Amino acid sequence: MSKVWNDCIEIYKDGDFVDDVDIDRSMFTAWQRYVNVVCHEPNLNVWYDTKAKCCFGSEQDFYSNPNDFSFFAQKENFVTNRMWGINHVADKFGNHLGNNAIVKDDYILQDLPELKKFKGKKILIVGGGPTAKDINWQDTEFDYIWSCTKFYLNEKLNNIGVDLATIGGNVDLHNAQFNEFLNNHNTICGFECGVSPFKSPEDMIQFKEKYPNRIFYYHPRYFSKLGSAARLLCLGAFLDAKQVNFVGFDGNPVGKKHAFEGEGKVHNEPWRNDTTNDLYRRQLVLLWDYLLQFDTKFQNLGEEHPANQSSDISKKMFPLGDI
Repeated sequence: MSKVWNDCIEIYKDGDFVDDVDIDRSMFTAWQRYVNVVCHEPNLNVWYDTKAKCCFGSEQDFYSNPNDFSFFAQKENFVTNRMWGINHVADKFGNHLGNNAIVKDDYILQDLPELKKFKGKKILIVGGGPTAKDINWQDTEFDYIWSCTKFYLNEKLNNIGVDLATIGGNVDLHNAQFNEFLNNHNTICGFECGVSPFKSPEDMIQFKEKYPNRIFYYHPRYFSKLGSAARLLCLGAFLDAKQVNFVGFDGNPVGKKHAFEGEGKVHNEPWRNDTTNDLYRRQLVLLWDYLLQFDTKFQNLGEEHPANQSSDISKKMFPLGDI
């Protein structure tokens, strides 16, 4: 039976059109356009956006459609990819932080022993979206808490601490407030290999020397425009967490107050326009179509919040409290 998520219908699966979907002229025309974009008959799921009247799927990667993609490359050529594969990781990170990487067709991850403690555990991911400030997540049950980018500006996280955080390109490694947080909490810090601007080799080496056994890099094949929290969800699955609960991962952030940076966070990237909301809807569909293949269970603590664009999917596939 076909899935319907976020006003999008799964119309193509396992190399054929889904039986219970009536493929009309609009759908078929959109499917043909999608085939032209990926340059071959699709091997993976294809979805149809009923609002934007277009087809999309995970084979629409960085090379076939750089303005609207969720994956850098396909599984079979991710590691050897000339722009985003293992050579990129070694050049920007491995040669300075260590080339002891675990290399899989879905990710490249520095082999930091401290990461093993997350296997089989319950993780809470706190992103910067509005549900992180509107929902009482700090009283929920979790073994470890993860966050991202400007996490150190959030009062709740300063009080509770963060066990793992990813460091975005706009984080100054010399920032006093950032370093005070790290000195007060034993936070493991991860550099994302696909997020620019990249840190200088000198800054990364000094940072690792300052916080030994707490620094790593990781590079998921999945990227998208959904931000760091989406890739943290992937990391939870890669590290075999038993369950990942999340809050502050809501979708299109335009016009909404940031839970970490408040009014100071401005979303003025040139790619944002009147169709951005549709882009987020579709990319969330592809994210969950991907993540629900893993054994890790998920819970959307922001379910039903008006800003949360994963609610339609989570209510159908992993309802809040249904674990």
